[in-house]
Amino acid sequence: MIAAVALPLFASVLFLLEYDQGLGGLLVFVSVLLACYAGWSRAGAVSGGVVVFGSILWLFVFPPAIGYLRGSMVTRYTPPRALGYKLDPRGELVEELTNGPVAALIGAVLFGGLASLMGVAVRDAIQQWRADT
Repeated sequence: MIAAVALPLFASVLFLLEYDQGLGGLLVFVSVLLACYAGWSRAGAVSGGVVVFGSILWLFVFPPAIGYLRGSMVTRYTPPRALGYKLDPRGELVEELTNGPVAALIGAVLFGGLASLMGVAVRDAIQQWRADT
């Protein structure tokens, strides 16, 4: 559960320091790996899903919030856009605050849940293999 807070916080620092090339994809990838580890360590699917939820929500909300606070139309981020066109900074933030939680919930259930189940399956397979040898 610490990773649910620490991972987006770390990504925020990297984003503000302008080390953001491929940061969103890397953030989601690491969160799915953590969800898999949560399943393997029997921490539960909920804890893995929360990590994925926080990462996807960060991807949708944090970059537009920084663009809004800077007030710039030309920003260096490309948040996921449902309609495919760029709005003003306030419009971007409102759109992402609307769409972000829905996408994060869907991603948490799909990616977090499947990764957690995969972690449980790997752990059970290893235990079965050790019992057979």
